[in-house]
Amino acid sequence: MTLMMEKIFQVSEFNEFINLYLDEITELVVEGEISQINVSQGKWLFATIKDDQASVEVFGVVEQISGWDILQTGMLVHVYGRPRLYQKTGRFSLSARQIVPAGAGALQIAFEKLKLKLEKAGWFDLERKRPLPVFPETIGLITAKDSRAYSDFVKVLKERMGGLQIYFYPVNVQGHEAVPTILTAFDYFNHQHQQPDLIVLARGGGSLEDLQAFNDERVAQAIFASRAPVVCGIGHEEDVSIADLVADRRASTPSNAAELIVRNRQEVLEQVAFQTREIKNQLEQLTIQANQVLLRRVGTLAAFAGQAQRQRQTIEQTKQQLVRATDTWLKQQKMRLATTARLLSNLDPHQVLKRGFSITVNQNGVILKSIKQVSNNEQVTTTLFDGKIDSQVLKINHD
Repeated sequence: MTLMMEKIFQVSEFNEFINLYLDEITELVVEGEISQINVSQGKWLFATIKDDQASVEVFGVVEQISGWDILQTGMLVHVYGRPRLYQKTGRFSLSARQIVPAGAGALQIAFEKLKLKLEKAGWFDLERKRPLPVFPETIGLITAKDSRAYSDFVKVLKERMGGLQIYFYPVNVQGHEAVPTILTAFDYFNHQHQQPDLIVLARGGGSLEDLQAFNDERVAQAIFASRAPVVCGIGHEEDVSIADLVADRRASTPSNAAELIVRNRQEVLEQVAFQTREIKNQLEQLTIQANQVLLRRVGTLAAFAGQAQRQRQTIEQTKQQLVRATDTWLKQQKMRLATTARLLSNLDPHQVLKRGFSITVNQNGVILKSIKQVSNNEQVTTTLFDGKIDSQVLKINHD
């Protein structure tokens, strides 16, 4: 008969042993209704979530859980975390990294609570919103790759005004990775040496659950802290997200965002023509006024012959003042006309192409600035002044 040696655990050893197995479990997502929640010492979050058959305790560190203050009992939530056993008491819990509302009812409650919180903090105040540049040249675009939002935005932008540089940062706009990728995009643009003139955050329409990332406090914080003005074009006309309310300018759709950012080319030309007519009219009025002044002075000379010498001096001084004023005014108007002419020239990409430059884009329409953006056998299109050339990359020579 062989005797089996049994391993006898001390209680602390047993709990440690169980935790070793629990450590092998990757992060889980557990759905349940909050039946109890409280915060201890402003640092530790303790909660209990349940379904119709069981419950589990949840533990988290307050400063690591974004939006914890909008949670409440009765709310359906998703808890992202890992199972743990507290070795001292043997108490099992779910160690939470993030707790987010789930389901339309809970999401609506969370939306209203966060909206009220940020409104009280002044994040929606019109006084803090920055004006958009009248003629932006560089735009940072944050949206999903190959999405309808991207294609609609770029299409409308090119139709209204050419020659703009778009820096595209692809992100997830839905799901677990949406918020982290959006935060990374804002961090990227904030740390560029040359800031874009403005940033556009866009996505198509969807349900409240689909738009959850844009109702996240961390995304609102990124928009609020952005170094460049932010335009949000989220969903459809009737969709309003927290991101829309915090942004410097809200657009009803991604296409509308493009319309708000740049003016129509024809409208600009018409405004320039109007300003030119205004300058001519002002010049004529000034000439008439100068002649009237001179005529009044001449009449005064005829009426008061005894004061002829003094009047002549006065007339001469007036003429000099008028000449200086007119000369100064004409120089200012010439400068305005020259500035307007330069602006029109800069707005016309054909002028750049006439000088021997060309624009080459890949199959996705992205402008090539580096050989790293293409590969052998890839189709590219080169735009010249008088047409386009479709070609295939045969060889890439590195400098």
